[in-house]
Amino acid sequence: MIFLALDYGARRLGLAISDENERLALPLQTQSRRPNDARGDIQNLLSLMRARGVSALVLGIPGGSDASDEMAARARRFAAQLLDAARGVGFQLAVFETDERFSSAQAHGELRAQGVSVRKSRDESGANSIDARAAAVFLQTFLDSRRPATADDFSDTFISPATDNS
Repeated sequence: MIFLALDYGARRLGLAISDENERLALPLQTQSRRPNDARGDIQNLLSLMRARGVSALVLGIPGGSDASDEMAARARRFAAQLLDAARGVGFQLAVFETDERFSSAQAHGELRAQGVSVRKSRDESGANSIDARAAAVFLQTFLDSRRPATADDFSDTFISPATDNS
């Protein structure tokens, strides 16, 4: 299944995409929002999702304050409109929500480590944009949470049971 992560904002939509194996999250792009034109934003997203073979949306939900509660409500309304529009054209789309707190801070840190300025990352619309990187951060966390744990995940901390040699 291919997932598209959506970092919903008042002015921009940060987008990231998973690989088919649901192992990697890759920053995709940032789409500038059109004021009072959610339909245009939704049509652009539907076109992108069809072209990329996306079958599920991962919506980043902010938390922790009253302001973030309002933004979470807006993000959920937008996702509901997107889901309705998808169904209206016969496009089946699963929608998941995930916590996006601290994803922007982590993305900023990654970009700074690569020598990309904060200002440039805000102006960027491609994969190096802060919004696309933040979407990739929470999408990777989401993907990791879906995979069952294996012994390799715990190889550094695994303690084998003592054997009785008597």
